Amino acid sequence: MKAILLEQYNPNLIELIKGLKVSEIETPVPAENEILVKLSAAPCNPSDIAFMRGMYNVKKELPKAIGFEGCGIVVETGQNAKQFIGKRVSFFAQGSGHGTWAEFFLTKPGDCIFLNDNISDDQAACLFVNPFTAYALYESVKEKCGGTIVINAAAGQVGNFIRVFAKRDNVNIINIVRRDKHVDLLRNAGQKYVVSSRSDNYSDELKEIFSELKPLVALDAVGGASSGMLLNLMPENAELIVYGGLSGEPIGGIDVLDVIFKNKSVRGFDLNQYIKNTEKERFDELAVELQKMIVSGDVQTIIQSKYAAADAGAAIRKYITSMSDGKILLTFD
Repeated sequence: MKAILLEQYNPNLIELIKGLKVSEIETPVPAENEILVKLSAAPCNPSDIAFMRGMYNVKKELPKAIGFEGCGIVVETGQNAKQFIGKRVSFFAQGSGHGTWAEFFLTKPGDCIFLNDNISDDQAACLFVNPFTAYALYESVKEKCGGTIVINAAAGQVGNFIRVFAKRDNVNIINIVRRDKHVDLLRNAGQKYVVSSRSDNYSDELKEIFSELKPLVALDAVGGASSGMLLNLMPENAELIVYGGLSGEPIGGIDVLDVIFKNKSVRGFDLNQYIKNTEKERFDELAVELQKMIVSGDVQTIIQSKYAAADAGAAIRKYITSMSDGKILLTFD
């Protein structure tokens, strides 16, 4: 089968991209309880970029196909999984084997989401990482957020889903973005509180909004000094929940006295651990619920473009300069 392989970890993303190519590797054969899925599409996520650079919590013995999620059709099974032939599934790859940027992906039925007939391949390819991250984050904080949640990198797909969940519960969202066009986009979509981190008055604007709404939770996909500043501006008992590191920098500048005397805190969120800790029955219920929301049009992952696997280098170059504009999908057709 064809696959986009990572030959070695390299923090220099430009060098990595230049070396990406489609390689021929052996097509896996399902064991008795396994299924082989022919890929329809797989997205590029920030976690894929971090993985390639050797800066992610998942490390594999290389070479291995890249990619943590995708969707496709079951084309071959082991003896005990014949009933799944022809089923459409979404899948999540966090094990030690090949990832999803390949013609075929070997997995188990229990590790898949079986798809609503009406959900498109584009949406199904992105069903695991962002929708479940958004749901898990929101559910964990909605009762203790004080009626307001702060989100940075808010123009991204996690932000899109959280805004829909929050609207149902009348929870305010303070949206922090990096580009003026996203300020306009979110305000035109009805968001009252939108701030650009590149504004000359960024800190003052946040102080004014925080003074009004007194948010107790911030969801951080960026890291770096700006995240420390964010927590410093928040009121007593505030919590910063870190689920991404787009800046590539450690969180810094947190006021130690605030942590000691104002009970401020920082914790992380790991989607892989969340999935492991969620009972299968509950996870399947969530998968059905999220698919219904997507099919109904309540919320959808924004797809900015598709690339053939042979153009993976160009796809990644495009993605790293326009992450907030939507996902880029890879196909092997």
